[in-house]
Amino acid sequence: MTKAFTRAGILFFVALVFFVGCTANPSQKEMDVSTEKVNLYYGDSNNEKLVTEEREVSFSPEADKYKIILEELIKGPEDKNLRANISPNTKVFGTIKQGNDLIVDFSRDFNQFGGSVAEIISVASVVNTMTQLDNINRVKILVEGQELIGPSGEPRGFMASFGDTQETTTDVVLYFGNKDATKVIGETRKIPGSADENRDGFIKKVLEKLIAGPQRSDLYRTIPKEVKVQSVEITDGTAFIDFSQEMHTKHWGGSAGESMTINSVANTLTEFDFIKRVKMTVNKEPLAIENTILEEPVERNESIIER
Repeated sequence: MTKAFTRAGILFFVALVFFVGCTANPSQKEMDVSTEKVNLYYGDSNNEKLVTEEREVSFSPEADKYKIILEELIKGPEDKNLRANISPNTKVFGTIKQGNDLIVDFSRDFNQFGGSVAEIISVASVVNTMTQLDNINRVKILVEGQELIGPSGEPRGFMASFGDTQETTTDVVLYFGNKDATKVIGETRKIPGSADENRDGFIKKVLEKLIAGPQRSDLYRTIPKEVKVQSVEITDGTAFIDFSQEMHTKHWGGSAGESMTINSVANTLTEFDFIKRVKMTVNKEPLAIENTILEEPVERNESIIER
C-alpha cells in the first residue's frame, strides 16, 4: 500500500510540474509582447494636408513591427473627420530594412488612388508614419514587387518625410451653382501644389476639387461626383479636358444643369492667366449633356457669375 501511495504521489508531482510548466509559457509570451504609441498619418477633413492620430500598436519580438504598423494605418482613422486615402483592401506583403531605409511592398490595391490629391496624401501618409520611427529616414514603396511610379512616369524611389502640408498650396476660386441654378458663385479653396511646377497636373487637381463639390451649404455641385478627369492638356491658351462617361450617364440633365456644368468648368479654369478657353470632351467626343453639342472651346462668362 505504501508503494502504491508513493507511485501515486510521484505521478501527482509530475502532473503538477507539467501543468505549471504549460500554464507558465503563455504568461511568458504575454510578457514578451510590447506596446508602442505611434502617430498614424491621414488626410484632414478636406483632404488637403496630413494630420496624425495616435494609436497603440502591440507586437511580439519575432513579429515584423513595420508591417503591423502599416496594417494599422490601412485600417483607417478612428476619427470620422479624418480621411483614409489608402484602399482598405491593400495588403502588406512585407518590409525590408536596409540601414536607415525601409522598403515596403503592398498589393496592387494600394495603387488605386482616388485622384492626384489622394495619391499625394496616400504616399505621404506611409512615408511620414514610418519615418517617425527610430532609425528610419527614408521609405521606398513597392507594389507587387515593382517600384511605385510617380506622376512624372519615373519611380518614386526612396522618399524622406513630407512637410506638414506635403506641398505648397495655391488659393483657387472654384465656381459652383446657386440654389436656383441661374448663376455660379466662387468659393476660394486651397489646392496642394502650384501651377508653376506642372500646369496640366495642377489643373487636374483643381478639377477634382470642383467635382468633389462645395464646402458651403448654400452652393451646389455642378458635376456628378462619379466623374473622373481622364486627361488635361494645355496648349496655346486652350485647356483640353477629357472627362469620363459618367459626365453623360450620371448627369441630372436639363438646360440649367448643362449651363451650370459648362460655366463652372470654364470660369474656374479661366481664373488662371494661362488659360483663355476650355475644350470639354467625354471619352474624346464633344460634351453633349442636354441641348448643346460642345464642338468649340468655351471662353469665360462673366455675366453668369453672381457678385
